[in-house]
Amino acid sequence: MTITADDLIAKLQHCKDFPSSFKARMDAVAAKAVEEMTKEAGKFLFELDDRKHTEQQVKAIIDAFPESLSMQDKHSLLPVQRAAWLYSVGMVSFIPLLAKEGLRLNVGGEESRGGLLHGRNNTLVDLARCEEPNVKCKQVLEELREMGLFKKEDIQNFDLLSYSLSRYSAPLFEMLAAWDPYSLITTTGVDGCPLIHDPFSEEDFEMILKAGMEHFPERLGFLFQKYKGKTACENAFDDFGVNEAMAVICKCIPPFENHALIHRAVEVAPHLEDKLIKYYPNEAFKRDATGRTLPQVKFHAQLRRGTQTYDSTASFFANAIDDQIEAKDPRLGVFPFMVAASDNRSDLDAVYYLLRRCPQVLVNLRERDDRDVEDVQQGSRKRQREES
Repeated sequence: MTITADDLIAKLQHCKDFPSSFKARMDAVAAKAVEEMTKEAGKFLFELDDRKHTEQQVKAIIDAFPESLSMQDKHSLLPVQRAAWLYSVGMVSFIPLLAKEGLRLNVGGEESRGGLLHGRNNTLVDLARCEEPNVKCKQVLEELREMGLFKKEDIQNFDLLSYSLSRYSAPLFEMLAAWDPYSLITTTGVDGCPLIHDPFSEEDFEMILKAGMEHFPERLGFLFQKYKGKTACENAFDDFGVNEAMAVICKCIPPFENHALIHRAVEVAPHLEDKLIKYYPNEAFKRDATGRTLPQVKFHAQLRRGTQTYDSTASFFANAIDDQIEAKDPRLGVFPFMVAASDNRSDLDAVYYLLRRCPQVLVNLRERDDRDVEDVQQGSRKRQREES
């Protein structure tokens, strides 16, 4: 005769009328039955499929057999971890529910966030590195974020940007970068280098540069960030080829939008100018954010490096035009003649030549100093009136 769970429950309703000795024996049998049923419930939680099961059904099983949520498979994974570890399409959507119930039942302890971070397995990392063309992982992380089980600091603490670098995970990568843009700076690659220096493919390079331009356009998406003496631009040329890398760069930093890419290049890596100018020819006639022309930027950069002296390269100074000599270097906040006189250079011949060429800079300095003194005096008089 087949006995269903409902039949068993109906029979157990009569337990209160059993003799105490017989009831004790039934209690022992019931304990074993519940233990076996809990195991079956645990197995069920490892086989969830949202095409067959509903959250209401899963919640009912957890309520009936709460210990099932703490069961582990042969890999020491909890049900909430197994869903992301194997990336079962049908299981992933149940992760928020399993984590919520796990938090309520203290599965894995207080620090495991409902089992998400239990043991050696990190469910957040597994969700980030999903390599399937599916949006569920992103949706699950968004739900966990709303529940407070996925935190902003997790992006940097667990290097989630690095794990989400995949052509299938572009929307997820963009979501993470938007939530914590500074993770684009702090996240490192396999050997500890900045993320933009460690793309595995042109697609990865595009994802990183695109996000960098969206959140840090003033830094050109870290294209000219240096690591071990080389810019990310140079590494991309080496890894993918100049034409292939430039196709990505032009897509993320469109020519004719005046991003002053060439201006930045000549300051950081002047040897790249000839390669880049072919793709950004109009920038040769544009000004950067400080209002400087490309010749001014080049002059300031070369002077700042300290490799040009009047004794050895007098033509460098002789060929400079007036607007190069008269313009302040915005990075240092001083005029070129002051750069030539600074640090250990003290190139007095260069200082003399630059001042002789454009003595007006001294007049400008004097007028500025006079204005500063006047401002200080006016401020002092104003304070005296207020105090009196």
